[in-house]
Amino acid sequence: MKLPFQGAIESARHGWEGLSLRERRMLLLMFAAFVITVVVLAFGSIRKDIATRTASIADKEMQLQKVAILAGGYRDAEVERTKIESRLRGTPVRLFSYLEDISKRQNLQIGDMQDRGTDPAGEGVQRSTVEVSFAQIDLKSLVNFLNEIERNPRLVKVERLRVRHRNDDPDLLDVNLTVSTYQLTS
Repeated sequence: MKLPFQGAIESARHGWEGLSLRERRMLLLMFAAFVITVVVLAFGSIRKDIATRTASIADKEMQLQKVAILAGGYRDAEVERTKIESRLRGTPVRLFSYLEDISKRQNLQIGDMQDRGTDPAGEGVQRSTVEVSFAQIDLKSLVNFLNEIERNPRLVKVERLRVRHRNDDPDLLDVNLTVSTYQLTS
């Protein structure tokens, strides 16, 4: 039985035997150079492929880190939004009564209080505002009053504060402040 390439193998063997020793060495050197060239090219190609894949992996790891950072920031923002929404839900604060109660507890005399009405304060949020004025209040009482206002678990805050000193008594102040509360409209 004859092998498929047996004729070509026989022809190559006869050609090899017909070469001189010098020609055989040259042919072996050329074959070795060819093998080395193929190995170097293959190694370079593999190295380049590995470098490309390593860069791709590094890029994807960086993207995953960014996603993790953004996800953490989103969770924090979501928690903060939920806290604020819980402060906005429920029965709205009646500013007139609330401010009068605080002033009575602290033995303060409110000079004037005016309702400034309600207005939209953003999408789905409504703000109610009251202006309060005090004549002849000392600084410590004012600070205690302001702290008590913002201690409410509902969202009540001092929007604007105007303080004027008095010429007749430098220890007392005339104060106008704007207090607002917020609630969800839907």
